[in-house]
Amino acid sequence: MASVQRAATYVEKGGVGKTTSAAHIAVAAHNMGHEVLLVDLAGTQNDLATHFGLSIVDEETADDGVSIDAPISAVFGDDWAFLRDNIDDLLDRMTFPTDEGPDLIPADPGLGGADNNLANVPLEERYQKLDGFVEDLVADQYDLVIFDLPGKEDNIALNGLFAARNVVAPLKPGAFERDQLQKLDATLEEISADLDVDLGLALIIPTIISSQETLSESFVEYVTEEYPEIVGEPVTKTADIGNNQNTGRTLFAVPDDELYATGKRAREAYSANTGQLLSRLTDR
Repeated sequence: MASVQRAATYVEKGGVGKTTSAAHIAVAAHNMGHEVLLVDLAGTQNDLATHFGLSIVDEETADDGVSIDAPISAVFGDDWAFLRDNIDDLLDRMTFPTDEGPDLIPADPGLGGADNNLANVPLEERYQKLDGFVEDLVADQYDLVIFDLPGKEDNIALNGLFAARNVVAPLKPGAFERDQLQKLDATLEEISADLDVDLGLALIIPTIISSQETLSESFVEYVTEEYPEIVGEPVTKTADIGNNQNTGRTLFAVPDDELYATGKRAREAYSANTGQLLSRLTDR
């Protein structure tokens, strides 16, 4: 493997803070001196791009935003080797800079078709496409790559897991989420055995945590007891995250006097969690 560090935000459920966590971890890591690439594989809504105020549009309406020249879905296609070997600035054409430091490869509409097409690829090659992309193009330019994966176990997600090796699991309080965490842990063990890869949980982030809610308290206690070595700092429930996401910025881009106390605590938690994650990536 190349020296570039990798992680993926992944839980088989939406609405738990995967994309928010990916964005904030990426910015925090950049602020700690790392060259960071974010890769959005979570679908065509481009929530990661929205998080950074980037409007991704098709070529016909490019005046209203930026269009994708070289899509990430091409990595999974039959022509990828030709593109990789014949376009010198291919990675530059795939990435967009953000105002907060990390570079971003946005999702594109071709990911759905790419997932279907991967089913026709021989099993020994099917889940290594993204890993090859990282080794061939990304490792020379970045210290850290973070994949935001779909909330389902499809071929794209499995490619992301294989390439990342390290899984960040954001989870909000709830009995269903507890079950999902146990299922995820077991699933990663199965995938590791099936794909012959060292894959595992690197960090669990309790999200949308309120000190005034018993459910939050019991959930944090549960994950801390069950996963003491990899549970991160709970991220406080705050309106600041959604409000600032709508304006195209993470909490790290917001002046202190524009944040509630809950927003400041959430920002501090993401910084602490990023430091913990980076130390675990170094250890693995």
